[in-house]
Amino acid sequence: MSAIGSIPRNRLAWIPRECQLAHNYCYFLHDQAVHLLKQYEEAQAHHVTVKFRSKVESARFAEIAKDSGLEALRATGYPAEARRVVLNAITMAMVSDTLHHVFEALKCLEKRKSVVALNLLRKPLLDSLIYLAWMLGDEDGFYAAFTSGDPTKLSPKVLGNNRADIIAQALAQTEVADVLTTDFIVANLFSSKNPSGLYGLFQKAVHLVTVDRVELKTEAENFNFIFKNYADDDIYHGIYYILPHALLFLTHVILELFDRIAPMDMGAKKAFEVRSILGLYLVEGEDNEAVAIKRLSALGEHFSCDCGTPLKVTPHNAARITLSESYRCTGCRRVSGFPLAWMF
Repeated sequence: MSAIGSIPRNRLAWIPRECQLAHNYCYFLHDQAVHLLKQYEEAQAHHVTVKFRSKVESARFAEIAKDSGLEALRATGYPAEARRVVLNAITMAMVSDTLHHVFEALKCLEKRKSVVALNLLRKPLLDSLIYLAWMLGDEDGFYAAFTSGDPTKLSPKVLGNNRADIIAQALAQTEVADVLTTDFIVANLFSSKNPSGLYGLFQKAVHLVTVDRVELKTEAENFNFIFKNYADDDIYHGIYYILPHALLFLTHVILELFDRIAPMDMGAKKAFEVRSILGLYLVEGEDNEAVAIKRLSALGEHFSCDCGTPLKVTPHNAARITLSESYRCTGCRRVSGFPLAWMF
């Protein structure tokens, strides 16, 4: 598929052609999440306001807050507000860190630095995603563990035993529960026994030698990826088979966590849900692509170009409409805007 307008053509030169739509889609998900984060930061939506019951209470809070604002809230009878402060702060900071890593990974993939990209993706997809999902699916459990004073309750070993349940509970809170499955996410992100999953790639990208698990064992007289030909496409195919699904789950977890901080505009939220799901269908191709094209054709049946040619939702135009809100006229070839998000 040719460039769809969301990423300049020259930046796609090193991305295998069959992976370019998936790359565009991953950037779309990243950019939408960044836009959401920026809006919440600018509006200070994560700030928690407390109206004290008396001047005495306010003075007591101010005194205790010299050492700890959280303890001041708890001591003056506002434990729910203290909890919200903690959860909001974690959400904002962890989402920001996660998106920085994803952005740099996508940039590395555009430069054929696939091993560096895997290093950058490992933290957000193996670590941050689980904590964010835990906050969404079991807020009480996460908060109790975080405030217990025992960091071992947050350790990867403890999380590993409950990973599938954490993902399942979070997925049930999103609008992609009918699109993604817990089994797919666990098998493709966390299973060392899945030869097509990302876990093995992550481990070999981080470590020069892996010997603890037979399925990840470094080949004789070799170091992991050191002698890998940068021009090989196989790593790209492996990454883009899974990354669109993983980022779809991640961004919808972020979406729901931000909605807890402060309710989102329902139209904007619905627009993202529709665009993100249709985008995945287009990336998956075949029957799902046909479903996406059919749905978009119904939306665009009243549109036509200035030249008089009716809008035809080809696979190329379906991707343009969904990811860059534009379409190319099949008559005069002019590119025009298509207000998909505005419709919601």
